[in-house]
Amino acid sequence: MKKLLFTLTLLFSISLFSQELTVTPDGLRDASNNDKSYVVINTPDKTAEQNYNNVLKYINKTYNNPKEAIKANISFEYLKFDTFISDFLITKNGISKDTNDARFSIEISFRNDKVKFEVVSLSIYNDAGYEVLFSGGAFSGFAIYNKKKTKLKKPKTKKDIEVYFNNTINNIKGYLLEDIKSLEDVKSTVDDW
Repeated sequence: MKKLLFTLTLLFSISLFSQELTVTPDGLRDASNNDKSYVVINTPDKTAEQNYNNVLKYINKTYNNPKEAIKANISFEYLKFDTFISDFLITKNGISKDTNDARFSIEISFRNDKVKFEVVSLSIYNDAGYEVLFSGGAFSGFAIYNKKKTKLKKPKTKKDIEVYFNNTINNIKGYLLEDIKSLEDVKSTVDDW
């Protein structure tokens, strides 16, 4: 019963402070403010150092080769890491279904009590050379919105992209809300058997 109450409390607090990205004709945007291309994750009572260490822990546990993934690193201030995912999503183009790979970069900036999360580059493409675009004409690629940026053409693709990145935000948020104070704490949790 205690575990159930703890889980419900945690889910409620996460949903209360939910930060989400949405797919727009102009790219990924904050769902609550489309002027912003990033979301801010609130981390009450956490220092920039704690936030930084928790994101490092996420990268180290999630990526097969974290040193290769990290492209920029300013201790306690900023991280940039690259991701490649084969078979990221399936798009339906007429009667054919195409499997698309994705390559993207995420930048995370750290301050006390908050973390800025932004997807700074995103390329989704298939073996035939067609790219998934946020908006475009019929012959420019696989467009989610039409060229005039008003009509949603591919709602499933939009949803699949949003689900992936919002799950990523929630996974990182799970690490951010852990209680790790320093890099030494990370090392001690690994060595404390």
